[in-house]
Amino acid sequence: MSAVIWIVIGIVVLALCCGKKKRTGTDSSEEQRKALRIDHPHYINAVGYECSVCGARFRKQSMVCPHCGARFEGTREDDTELEEEMLEEEEWDEEEGL
Repeated sequence: MSAVIWIVIGIVVLALCCGKKKRTGTDSSEEQRKALRIDHPHYINAVGYECSVCGARFRKQSMVCPHCGARFEGTREDDTELEEEMLEEEEWDEEEGL
């Protein structure tokens, strides 16, 4: 009787392990399909890039994330940092009387 219980427990554990692996593979492929490279232009410095999957930032223009390996299907531009830098530059000019 105890052998049957151990067999059932083993089957349940295997089913849970195999099910998680399949779900993880599906999630990662869905993420890769939706992956975008986010371009962050700057007022003074060069453009920076960001991975939409893992959030890593990098300088080299690439269609593959150097951190997580996600393949980017497209790009999107985020100008918020550029706008903040331009406003900061204007404030400095006002302080200097330019």
